[in-house]
Amino acid sequence: MDRRTLDPIVRASLRTAILAGALLLASMPPGTTAEVAEDPHGIAARAALAELPLADRAAQVIMTSIPGTTLDTGARATLASLRPGGVIVFGANYRSKAQLTRYLRTVQVAVRGGDAARSRALVSIDQEGGVVKRIPDAPPTRSHPQLGTLDRVGTTRAQGRATGEALREIGIHLDLAPVADLDLGPRHVMRARSFGASPERAARHVAAFVQGLQDAGVSASLKHFPGFGGASVNSDDALATITRTRAQLDDADLVPFRRGIGAGADTVMMSHGVYTRIDRRRPVSTSPAMYRVLREDLGYDGIAITDSLHAAGFTAATNGSIPRGCVLAVAAGADIALLTGSLRTAVECRRALVAAVRAGTLSRERLDEAALRVLTLKSRRGLLPAISPRQARGD
Repeated sequence: MDRRTLDPIVRASLRTAILAGALLLASMPPGTTAEVAEDPHGIAARAALAELPLADRAAQVIMTSIPGTTLDTGARATLASLRPGGVIVFGANYRSKAQLTRYLRTVQVAVRGGDAARSRALVSIDQEGGVVKRIPDAPPTRSHPQLGTLDRVGTTRAQGRATGEALREIGIHLDLAPVADLDLGPRHVMRARSFGASPERAARHVAAFVQGLQDAGVSASLKHFPGFGGASVNSDDALATITRTRAQLDDADLVPFRRGIGAGADTVMMSHGVYTRIDRRRPVSTSPAMYRVLREDLGYDGIAITDSLHAAGFTAATNGSIPRGCVLAVAAGADIALLTGSLRTAVECRRALVAAVRAGTLSRERLDEAALRVLTLKSRRGLLPAISPRQARGD
């Protein structure tokens, strides 16, 4: 990333992380430095995680929607108590760029609750372009289908960069884009959002959009893993089944995801489709087998975020309990549970995660792994508080 794209807060956070890394490495016995050499953001994240009690670790893996265009007293208090790891912006939160910028500053103040030792929230949005574009007067100005048809990778990269620059100015850190799904039958449910039917063409443009976004300092998300183009229906509306074989996924659906991962995508969104020939009982978002495909077969170690747990297809597959679904998703391998309902539901999900750890149905190690990935990305985006030399040393 070009340092000129980093705002002063990000630069300060990066300097702090590098200093912390140097202090930690210097404190190690001779001969051990190579074994612990780590991204300074990982070091900063570990220091931050060590300071968090169980409830705050659970909160880090929750990304919740926020109400309206202003925060009332109740919403402020809930955010201060909940301390969510992230929030998601929708069209209902938007009136103008200036208004949304002010609103997100208010949200960040509420999340931190007046405590400078707390991290800020990771703010996300669906800004794909075309039919899914929460900020209508911000880039991208061309949809994925238009960019795929044009097939000029430089244009797609420029669209990604322009989108990232616009979002960063507003205070948004993660664009839940690009769509890496192919336009496949039988229903062509992703036709209006896909770069096209060709795996190689889609892969080129997925990688270019990722590079553009992240060059501008905004994280990308590849969706909807492992490829939702062959779905029977959109999972927002009903339970979606996909009959694609593993061989078909390898030869086609996964090609854009591999290329996007190779381009450095910070996050991957797990779909709610049920892939009947791989795990016919569970949607991808709660299927350990599908997380193994992502982690082991594709070698991905970034953040895995679920699609909205409020989607009709997800609630149908998990008997309607969103807090229970939250636990199932994190236990299976999700690092962020995406919630698009009320703040009350987010509070209930945090409570369910804490209870599951205490009951032994969710391991503390799995929760910590997820929280650490979130905190590492926060460090990259300048959202962690400065850490002291004591914290860096692990005293």
